[in-house]
Amino acid sequence: MFKHQINGQLDLRLLHYCHADEVYECVDRNRSHLERWFPWVKLTTDSGAIRKFIEAELHRYAKNNGFSAGIFYEDRYIGNISFHDVNWNTKLSSIGYWLVSDYEGKGIMTSCCRALIHHGFEVMGLNKIEIRARTDNNRSRAIPLKLGFREEGILRSVSYYHDEYYDHVVYGLLRDEWKGASDEAVGGLN
Repeated sequence: MFKHQINGQLDLRLLHYCHADEVYECVDRNRSHLERWFPWVKLTTDSGAIRKFIEAELHRYAKNNGFSAGIFYEDRYIGNISFHDVNWNTKLSSIGYWLVSDYEGKGIMTSCCRALIHHGFEVMGLNKIEIRARTDNNRSRAIPLKLGFREEGILRSVSYYHDEYYDHVVYGLLRDEWKGASDEAVGGLN
């Protein structure tokens, strides 16, 4: 099974069907926190919805078109991080992520993104990685800035949720801008 150890407490794992109940329980416990940002939360009414998500992500991984990994802290599922569809012509992909509120502000997502960035540039051979965040999501917007991404612009009214349109900020990082691993050993994802 795909697993990447970030540190003694934190690892990323390719999700499998055996994770469906744990992922659903995590989403269900954090529903009010996650619903603010993600429309898919309302549609996640049982672990069957998670199984369908996992199946789709495993197919995407098998087609070499990105992947989704669970974030596990002390062997407990606490969120997700993904490489969305890959444009192999331009060697471009984007990272998406979410984390339960109890673990925000601890540097966990920054460490997970650093691991994916390293994997994207050093293993997948990407030339550019993007991160997009709603303009009102300050926590999410801080992560790409910490990692050396540049703000490239604002996409106006690109999402519609809770009867409102939202703008997204696009951050980009080119392979030759990547500074490489920090003091944290990130290595490739196997």
